[in-house]
Amino acid sequence: MYTRLAVEAGNRDKDLMAIGACIQNMCLEAHSLGIGTCWLGEILNKKDEVLNYLGLGKDLELSAVITLGYPDRKKELKSKRRELEKTVISDKS
Repeated sequence: MYTRLAVEAGNRDKDLMAIGACIQNMCLEAHSLGIGTCWLGEILNKKDEVLNYLGLGKDLELSAVITLGYPDRKKELKSKRRELEKTVISDKS
């Protein structure tokens, strides 16, 4: 996802929040269609290289990179998370 560079600095925070909400909605919709996603953040450290690779101009700002793909349904994945009861401490005294 890329955007035109903000002309008004006051709108930048609002624009970044809107981009985050948009990405979240895109990932949720993809999930509903059986498509896996991964929101990549570290790649923004190489944003100039990515813009160049995609053939996009310097007047654009890379805001996010999202990978999409169909999960390998052959593998049964088990969660590695601890059970909730072992994670939450409840003091009922």
